[in-house]
Amino acid sequence: MEAPIHQKEMIIHRVDVKTATAAYPIIIGEHLLNACRGVLKKYPNVFLLTNRTIFDLYSERFVPELTDGAPSFFCMTIPDGERYKNIETLNDIYETLSLKGLSRDGCVAAFGGGVIGDLAGFAAATYMRGIDYVQIPTTLLAMVDSSIGGKTGINLSKGKNMVGAFHHPRAVFCDLQFLDSLPRRQYNAGMMEVIKYGLIQDEAFYRFILAKREHIADRDRDIVSHLIDRCCQLKAAIVGQDEKDKGIRAILNFGHTLGHALESYTGYGRYLHGEALALGCLVMVRYLEGKGILGKHTSDELEDLLEFFSLPTSLPPDFEIGAIWLHIAHDKKVAYNEPRWVTLKRVGAAVWGQSVDLQSIEQGLRGLRRQ
Repeated sequence: MEAPIHQKEMIIHRVDVKTATAAYPIIIGEHLLNACRGVLKKYPNVFLLTNRTIFDLYSERFVPELTDGAPSFFCMTIPDGERYKNIETLNDIYETLSLKGLSRDGCVAAFGGGVIGDLAGFAAATYMRGIDYVQIPTTLLAMVDSSIGGKTGINLSKGKNMVGAFHHPRAVFCDLQFLDSLPRRQYNAGMMEVIKYGLIQDEAFYRFILAKREHIADRDRDIVSHLIDRCCQLKAAIVGQDEKDKGIRAILNFGHTLGHALESYTGYGRYLHGEALALGCLVMVRYLEGKGILGKHTSDELEDLLEFFSLPTSLPPDFEIGAIWLHIAHDKKVAYNEPRWVTLKRVGAAVWGQSVDLQSIEQGLRGLRRQ
């Protein structure tokens, strides 16, 4: 697919993120090359971090056009995959930044999905004690979630995002054209974060997803732009209230405690983040339905939606539930030796820091295993 250049810029939505320490726009539209370039050309030198898949798709046209006008530019590619979001890759980035002489008034551009955004953001947060960066997400998941809010970090073998920093980008550019080349599995995994926003904050939005699933699967441009816009609005509102994740921002982690445990248990190689999150959310919804907090058939409705988007609803029979459970102890949200569980009062209204029946949740995890 050819990169979206030399076409008329079309900004469809703009969402502004405002916190106690930062303010920046999320631009959602098509053909946003000039807008991206307009920001980057203000810096004396620019470092573009991407992965090999994205570089192969866009190196001939988009990357050269993006950096046209930048006084000094260099690019680094890393292998594709969550398992490369580690200290070794981060060190390679630091060494490259130093070797190429990126200055304190330079800029890092994250061009890719969540892994690239987290790595680029953490490198920018810590190189020379902090430099600017911008997000150019190319996946649905990154557009609706990981590129927003300033969370950056890397994984450790026992837990996901265990080392990181809060460091906000100067801008986020969500160009819908990039979704055209996104593999279906990646697109569907990103939809899990979209579904999560409905479950935790906006029941009407959740019902919209249920009603428009066919259009979403077909990547209808108007529908998808609305999904991204609404998710960005919801996350920006939460981040504005709780920048450093001390309170209400915890609700964004609904399903993540179990999801992250599954990712780390499998070595970050079996599940995409959204796939693991699907399993975590399903366990929690079934648990809450069993407690009478959610209405009957809520879990059936969610399971049907997950299956429509080819997201997992069961675990292989050889998964060791006890070993998965041990990974929860390394979750970064643990406080006073207990995970900060996020639950729902109802669909569209999440709460955090609730007491849960750990035995019932573990049984729910066991219940996902295929016989």
